[in-house]
Amino acid sequence: MQAAGCGAPTHPAELGDNASPTGTGPDLDAGASGRIVSGGDPSGQNLVGNGSPSAPMCNLGPAGGVCACVDQPQLIVDPPNFFFVLDRSGSMIEPWSSAAGTTSKWDTVVKEINQLVATLGARAHYTIAVFPDPSYNDCAPGVQIPISRLAGLVPNGGTPTAATLTALAPKIESLTGKTYVLFATDGGPNCNENANCTAMQCTYNIENASQCPANGPFNCCSAATGGTPLGCLDAAPSIAAVQAIARAGVPVYVIGVPQSEPYAALLDELAAAGGTARGSEPQYYAASATDPSALLAALSKIAAKIVGTCTLTLNNAPPDPARVNVFFDGQALPQMGTDGWTLSGTTVTILGASCQKILDGDVLDVRVVGGCPTLLQ
Repeated sequence: MQAAGCGAPTHPAELGDNASPTGTGPDLDAGASGRIVSGGDPSGQNLVGNGSPSAPMCNLGPAGGVCACVDQPQLIVDPPNFFFVLDRSGSMIEPWSSAAGTTSKWDTVVKEINQLVATLGARAHYTIAVFPDPSYNDCAPGVQIPISRLAGLVPNGGTPTAATLTALAPKIESLTGKTYVLFATDGGPNCNENANCTAMQCTYNIENASQCPANGPFNCCSAATGGTPLGCLDAAPSIAAVQAIARAGVPVYVIGVPQSEPYAALLDELAAAGGTARGSEPQYYAASATDPSALLAALSKIAAKIVGTCTLTLNNAPPDPARVNVFFDGQALPQMGTDGWTLSGTTVTILGASCQKILDGDVLDVRVVGGCPTLLQ
C-alpha cells in the first residue's frame, strides 16, 4: 500500500536552453500534445528535473484518521508560457523591509519565484530574464538566464526597462502557445542615455538620494551640474515597449516591490499598456507590504488567473469514485452542495462559488487525490 500523502509530481521544464544564458536553445517541451501534472514541490528547492514531494495529508479517514492517498494526474494540454522579467538593479540588494530583517528584496524575489514555479508544476512552461545584463555594464539590456543562476546573482546597476523589453520582445513573441509576461521592479525605469529631464523627472531626485533633494532645485540628472541623464525617468519608451508586446497578443503583468511606490502612477500606466490593469487602484500588483509573503500572494493571484479552470481532465478515471477528494491549496473541498464538485469519468467539475474562487485567482493549487473516502460536507 502506498504511504499516506505520497505522490509523483513532475516539475516543469524551462523554455529555452537551460545551459545557455542567451536562451537560444529549443523549447524543451516543443511538440508535446499534453502534459501530466499531479502537483508541485512546496519546498521550491528542486526545480529542474523530476522530484517526489508529498501530496496533502489525507486525514479524511474514520474519526479523523489518516488514510492512504495518491494524486490523480491531470492532463494538461497547451500549457501557457510564463515569461518572468526581473529587476536586479542595485537597490534590490536592500532589505525587503525593516520587519523582514536582513533578507534582501532580490533574495525574496528568487525564493518566491521558485515557490510559484514549484506550485504550478507542469501547468505552465516558464522562462526567466533579468535586467540589467549581469555580464555587461550597469545599463545593459536584460537577458534570459536559467533559473539555476538566479540565486547566484548580485543586484547591481540601473533599471533599463524599455531597452530590456525591446530586446526580449522577439523571443517573447516567438514562443509557441499563449504567453504572459510577469514584470517585477522596485523602481522607475531609467538608463536612457538620450534622455533629458528636470529634477521632477530625475529618479535620483524622485527617490531623494544623497545630495539629490526631492523635486530639486539641484537636478542630479543634468550633465551641466555633474549629473547623468541615465537617471532620467524613462517613462514614454517603457510604456511604448510594453504596448508593443501587448499588441503582439502577450499580456504584461506589472508587479511593484518595495521602493516602487514613488512610481505608482507610471506602474499603473504600464499595467494599462500591458492590458492587465486590475480595475481598481493600484492598477498594477503592489507587493510593497512589510511582509515578503505579499510578493508570493501577488504572483499567485496572477498565475491563478492564467491557469485557473473549473474543469479538470484526469489522465485516467479513478478506480473508486467514492474515494476521491479535491484539494484547494491543501484544504479538502467537500463534494456535496452547489459550491462543491462533480466527477464524471475523467472529468472533475468545480461548482459555484468554489469555481469563482479559481477564476478570481484566489486558489492556485487544485489537486484531485484518490484513496480516501470522499468528503461530502
